[in-house]
Amino acid sequence: MEEMDRTGLLEKLATVEQNQKYVIRSNKLGLDYTAWVQDDTGSNSKCYVMTIHDIGCSHSVFTEYVSQPEMRALKQRIVWVHVDLPGQEDDAAALSIEKYPSLDDIASELINIVDHLNIPQVVIFGEGAGANIACRFAIEYPSRVHGLVLVHPTGTTAGFMEMMKDKLNNWKLIHKGMNPDAEAYLIWHRFGRDAAKKSMFANYSKDVKGYGDSQLLEANIREFSEKLYQKRTAKNLALFMDAFLNRTNLVDKLDKLTVDCLVAVGKKSSVIGTTEKFYERLRESRNNPQKMVNSPLLVADDVGDVLGEAPDVLAKSMQFFLQGIGLLSGLPMEAGLAGLGRLSRAMSMEDADRPRRSSVLATTYDNITNNNWFTTKISFINFIFQITYTRTYINIYTYINIHKHSSLYLLMFSAHQ
Repeated sequence: MEEMDRTGLLEKLATVEQNQKYVIRSNKLGLDYTAWVQDDTGSNSKCYVMTIHDIGCSHSVFTEYVSQPEMRALKQRIVWVHVDLPGQEDDAAALSIEKYPSLDDIASELINIVDHLNIPQVVIFGEGAGANIACRFAIEYPSRVHGLVLVHPTGTTAGFMEMMKDKLNNWKLIHKGMNPDAEAYLIWHRFGRDAAKKSMFANYSKDVKGYGDSQLLEANIREFSEKLYQKRTAKNLALFMDAFLNRTNLVDKLDKLTVDCLVAVGKKSSVIGTTEKFYERLRESRNNPQKMVNSPLLVADDVGDVLGEAPDVLAKSMQFFLQGIGLLSGLPMEAGLAGLGRLSRAMSMEDADRPRRSSVLATTYDNITNNNWFTTKISFINFIFQITYTRTYINIYTYINIHKHSSLYLLMFSAHQ
């Protein structure tokens, strides 16, 4: 099969949707949420994950992510509920409102989706603005949330420069529609500083160092830009951006966030600083180390867009996290994830066919206390994998708390080409 045919086939497979659509009205806001239920679990035991997108995106960013080979094992055990926030779905009609609801109100009304679908508890997977909204929902409805997967969360209010940029871009979006300035800002927001700079030049594909290859980043930016012009409704996007700009401080409320969180950020992300501050504040709010069980920080080196550039790393991290909070306990870690998905755009046919292997070292310890044997229970507090994949190195620091034992052990996970 020719490389072009192979890539085309993979793209077609990734866009095949077998999702059931629900339009759920918020009477309080007078707006509609759209939920897409993606269920390939069959008779398998399952859990529910609700996804919430970032500004400039729709639910499709998550359906593409879930459809990649790296997510095969999780896809077969999880019922995915992909949410389009009001007015942010593809080809949406212009909203009749002049001011978008606050992030608190948007978060609070997600309960209508969970109730409508009769979901007792859910894991919420949010990116960017969606991660901020996910936190607010978990604070208000802790009994309905198993845990949070937060990609590029921001907990502080918008800074002066961010506010000035957003105000200008919002004005242009409302009065001129999608335009190069708004596009450049959204590329910066999603893909990071380097990508925003390089996207201004025709030869940026030669210089950008992304996960695996610059062609991947180029393809992702091109696809994102096309959707901004073809799928996003400029007024609706401007209203959502304005709500995100006027977000209230979240870090001061993190002491009320009681569920476990996987926090992920790319080292080249535009929000790396604010995400690290978010995680530090989360640790401070849980001054007892036991409260940080299963709440790791994943920092992906040489990556701006974790979902698009490091899907295999995030997939493995999610599986460890979900199993750490008591979900998917019988699901084994897959030995080989070739990473064909979106990464295939940056790989030759020879590279795609090259076999890869991964290894997991985990140990169950027996210890003696007061002359009695007992089997220790291992809980993740903060994990460290060292993953070597092409030119990218991901380091996650993992501590393993040994129940009834004070020693600290290290779980090493490694994947090699």
